[in-house]
Parts: sequence; C-alpha cells; structure tokens
Amino acid sequence: MSHGRRNRKMKQARRDALRAKKRRVDAVPEPPPDDVSPLSFAMENPWGLLMFASEKVEAAKPDPVANWRLDKRTSLDFGHLLQNFRNAPNSESAMLVALFSELLDDEALQQRYRSALDAYNGPLPLWAAGLREVEVHRAVRHSHVLGDFDELWIGARLADGREATCVVRMEHLEDSEIVDADLWVDAIDIHLRRSSNADFTTMDMSLADARAWIERSLQQKFVFRETATWPGCRPLVRWLVGHLPEGGDGYQWSGSAWGSGRALGDEFFGCEAGARFDRRDHLLLLTDLMQSGTGDPLRWSARRVEHVLESSTLHDHSLKVLLEVPALLRAFIPFAHQRSGIRDGLTAEALTALDGSQTGDGLRVAG
Repeated sequence: MSHGRRNRKMKQARRDALRAKKRRVDAVPEPPPDDVSPLSFAMENPWGLLMFASEKVEAAKPDPVANWRLDKRTSLDFGHLLQNFRNAPNSESAMLVALFSELLDDEALQQRYRSALDAYNGPLPLWAAGLREVEVHRAVRHSHVLGDFDELWIGARLADGREATCVVRMEHLEDSEIVDADLWVDAIDIHLRRSSNADFTTMDMSLADARAWIERSLQQKFVFRETATWPGCRPLVRWLVGHLPEGGDGYQWSGSAWGSGRALGDEFFGCEAGARFDRRDHLLLLTDLMQSGTGDPLRWSARRVEHVLESSTLHDHSLKVLLEVPALLRAFIPFAHQRSGIRDGLTAEALTALDGSQTGDGLRVAG
C-alpha cells in the first residue's frame, strides 16, 4: 500500500471513528437483559450470543484508531475469566468458556480454555457442547453487476440444528478487501428465496473457493471503514471459515490486457463521444483508467469513480492531461455502459460521482 493511500485511509478511519457514536447499531446483538439469565438468553438466541462473544474477542485486540475514538473500547480479561471458571465452575460460565474456546485466536490461551472445558462435567446446551463440530454447509456469491463488490453468504448450522447466514461484503477496487460483515439469524435458503434484485446475480460457489476468498482478505492488518458489525464479527467469520475445506481458488482480478483496452480506446476515440479528445494524448491515459480499480473497462460504479479520482497511480501523465480525467470519464462511462448493457440509473450514479472533481476536490495528482 502506498504511503499516500495509507494516509487517506487513516483519515477516513478517523472520520468513521468520530461518526461511530452517532450510528444506529440495531444489527449488533445485545447482551442479555439484567432480568434474564445468560443461560436462558443463550437457549433462545445462541447465534446472538456467538456474535456478542465475537465482539468481546475483537475488542481485546490492539486498536489502531484508539486515539480518535469517542467511545473507548472495553475489553475482557480472558485470563481472569478462565480462572474464575476453574475456581467455581457452573453452567453459565461454562457456556462462555465454550464460546471463547472457539473464537479466541491466541492458540495458547485457546488451548487453556479448551482444556478447562474438557474437564468440566456439568450441563451444557447441545449447541455449546457441539461448537467444535459446527457445520458450514453452503456458500453463495451475491455479485453486483458493476463488479466492484461481492457478498459471500455462508450457511452454517449448530449442533442443535439452528441455522444462520454469515454475510461477508468484499470490495475489489484495489485489492479484495472486506468492508463489512454481519450475521443473519436465518437459514441461507431463506435469503436466497428473497433475493430478487436485478442488479445482482446469485450463484453457488465451492466451499473451498469461499474459504480462499475470505481468508486472504482476513489477513489485512487495518480496518479503515468500520460498520455496526465489522470488525466486531471478525472472530466469528474466521471461526466459520476455518470449518470450510482448503484448496480453493481466491478472487481473480479482471484487469484488462493492453490489447483489449487499446482496441476499446480506438473505438471510443473514433465515435462522437470521444472525438473531442486528442487520441495521442489521451489513449494511454484512458488505458490506465480502464485498468484501475476492478480493471473492467466496461463497468463503472460511483465507488470506482471516486477511487480513480483519489488514485496516485496516474502521475506519469502530464498535468494538462490529468486535469481532463473527469471530462474523459464523463464521455467514456456512458459509452462503456451502453456496450455492457448497464442500466441508465447506475450510469447516472457514476457520473454524479464526478461532480466533486469539477471543484478540484475529487482529483489528486501525485507529484
């Protein structure tokens, strides 16, 4: 990652952290109410408790934007919790030990939790006793027509038969990056029946490929855009993905080859929309633009346009040519979308994203 891009992402992270206090967090499972025992809550809502435990594990990790948070994270002392369980084991604390024995990514601490749980002889709900055998049985790719992001839906089933769907949203503008994840407490088949958006295609993918896609993105060190549920559910995502088979293929970037990009550029400059531009000055620039972001020359989302305007990869071009990037894209995007069959509403959204560049705020030229 370039120094400039990292700085921009850190600035965005600070802005997101300042907004965090104002966000609604309806999707985040709440802990049990004061007048409800954790055991009763868990029997009714085991997936919600898994999500809650995941947030606790994530909150205990070093926070790269801690200095800018209005709401400081509070973390559990996992060593102290384990010692309390060993001193006075009971069914409620055993249930928490079962959760953390799966979600912790500190191998030494995780093994201590598992050993303590194995030595426990008291009662446990079926789903908690069988967490190590959670069944992750289906993976679906829910793809947007413009190609800049996918949602991977992972169907999972606890030992007592209760199902949930883990949803991982991945953006492909520079690298395949997780930008959001959540847990739907419904079977994956229910969401497939509800899926009817014309801008999306939904298809099954192999369990191994789903693991390869997500595991690579889980390696990212920083989370620059937080949501109500991400990165809080990262330990839960990692745990579920760990139950998928290995050996799959990861996301393949669709970057266009020079030849196909050049052919499309020649067609564009030969039509009415591109005739106003100088082919000699703008062909190489247009080819670089087509290979930016997702690398698909025929599909342009508003998010991809914003990404291109913030890019520091165009510095090899003259300032005179760079200043014409917004005008070039404004002419090229409708041309490209007409050839790929993208509906007018999505084209309008992409063109609207160019408006900020007209004031000089959208295009950053690296020196």
